[in-house]
Amino acid sequence: MQGRVDGLLLMSPHLDASLLRRNLHGDLPMVLMNTALKRARCAVLNIDNYGGAYAMVQHLIAQGRRRIALVGGPQDNFDAAERTRGYRAAMARLVPTIPPEILSGDFSEEAGYDAARKLLVNKLRPQAIFAANDMMAVGCLRAFREADVRVPEDIAVGGFDDIPLARLTTPALTTVRVRIVDFGTRAMDRLAMMIEDSADATREKHAQLLGAELVIRQSCGAQQGLTATAVA
Repeated sequence: MQGRVDGLLLMSPHLDASLLRRNLHGDLPMVLMNTALKRARCAVLNIDNYGGAYAMVQHLIAQGRRRIALVGGPQDNFDAAERTRGYRAAMARLVPTIPPEILSGDFSEEAGYDAARKLLVNKLRPQAIFAANDMMAVGCLRAFREADVRVPEDIAVGGFDDIPLARLTTPALTTVRVRIVDFGTRAMDRLAMMIEDSADATREKHAQLLGAELVIRQSCGAQQGLTATAVA
């Protein structure tokens, strides 16, 4: 692509510094999106998955839910890893006597459904489930509805992303809102600045975070319609 493009927006879960050095010219203006690479000769823009997950767990605990299970995402996914890290940190800090409970998932509705079914057979059920994305939370709601488990009376449910479906579920889903349009806009604005300033394009940079918001609806049992910036 050298000489044929002015800049590059790059999002991949498999990036590392050596891969970039081998495959991309160091002078090419570039913005990495949602990557584990912390320092590079290019800009890095990440969503605050850690802070969003921490805020969700903190909110569920504030509603009196102490036993909180996490349905995680794919193991090689950066977003999923950061959300798991936020969950673990919040549990360790806020309810240190309660062991974390993590079930594997793949961000699909079926994975959430299967995880919820597994939790239903436990003698000591969790008081809340935090699904690492909204589609898995939708699967949890389906499993609970089939088993006549009331949400949020018997168990609270939270998700992540705030997809359009989240407000249409029954009950409406408490979730962490990711402003994906703002994410793309900020990345593009940053790239345009680097293209205009060649010195800026080669300067070493730190990762920047786009904040997430906790959106409170009916599925957690709290007053709905509230939003709060996720800060851990």
